[in-house]
Amino acid sequence: MVNMPVECVICGTNKNPSLMISIDTCNDCSNGFRQCKQCFSSSVASSWKDGACPECSYNSATASVSVSVSVSARMTRSKPSIIDTLSTLGWILFAMTGLSGLLLISQDGGGILGVSLIIAGVFQLSIFLGFSAIIDQLYKINVNTSKPDKSDS
Repeated sequence: MVNMPVECVICGTNKNPSLMISIDTCNDCSNGFRQCKQCFSSSVASSWKDGACPECSYNSATASVSVSVSVSARMTRSKPSIIDTLSTLGWILFAMTGLSGLLLISQDGGGILGVSLIIAGVFQLSIFLGFSAIIDQLYKINVNTSKPDKSDS
């Protein structure tokens, strides 16, 4: 009797049924995480019994998607959009406070307040660019620590 290959829902490869821990997950992916489409809970793939979610018991081979498919898939993610958002917001606030400061300087009696607004804009810009740089560095650290060439010791 010939065994038909079964597709693993996490890695997507067709494998012999003897290499599967359940009806839809292979042994290699047993430590990976899966997310249920019904209740959206994430759990280790080895806790799924015959394709049923351990939280809500929703049973379907197509009911789950991979959360962490592989290390290479995690490394190909683009950088978080919050990095660009914080940077852009910092520059916009700097431009607004800088222009407001220049307008106040050009008016009678608004010199000190105008300079204060420009200085406040510089501080806001540095804070937002600093947060952006911190998040970018944390993202790079996260990507580098998930590379497969790292040793466990």
